[in-house]
Amino acid sequence: MARWLTINVITVIIIIFWSLYQGYDSNYILIGKMIAQAAFILFLINVNMYFVFLLIRKSKVRNVKVKLAKISKRMMKYHIPIAVTATSLIIIHTAIMISVELDHLWKAKTTSGALTLGILLLLLYSGLLRRWKASGKRRRFHYVMAFVFLGLVFIHVFI
Repeated sequence: MARWLTINVITVIIIIFWSLYQGYDSNYILIGKMIAQAAFILFLINVNMYFVFLLIRKSKVRNVKVKLAKISKRMMKYHIPIAVTATSLIIIHTAIMISVELDHLWKAKTTSGALTLGILLLLLYSGLLRRWKASGKRRRFHYVMAFVFLGLVFIHVFI
């Protein structure tokens, strides 16, 4: 568990330093990047739910399973509010970046952002389907979309 938290912290630090390394042309871009980084941290919290459930399933120690189940029960109350907040931040980030980069909308960074936004909409739709009627197929679709989204976010960040 500590190893996974360390990986998360290192990932966030790398993204922040990469963003600083790339620089920014205006204060609007800096604000847009900071909003996107906050959204990334929120989505990372939600993605970590998958790994908590994975540890519950794979662990052989009953005390560990019980402790993780209690943590996950508390965390699941906040899964949807965190996702809605992160999505709102992404929409603000998108609006800021489009208004600043209006002349250069077909750059690789903008195109990857549009693709990532499309996958985010699919991810939200899969979560909505899962909320309406949970099934194994919908659960798998939701977490596959979550990892595809996370992968595209990394591509978008490091382009």
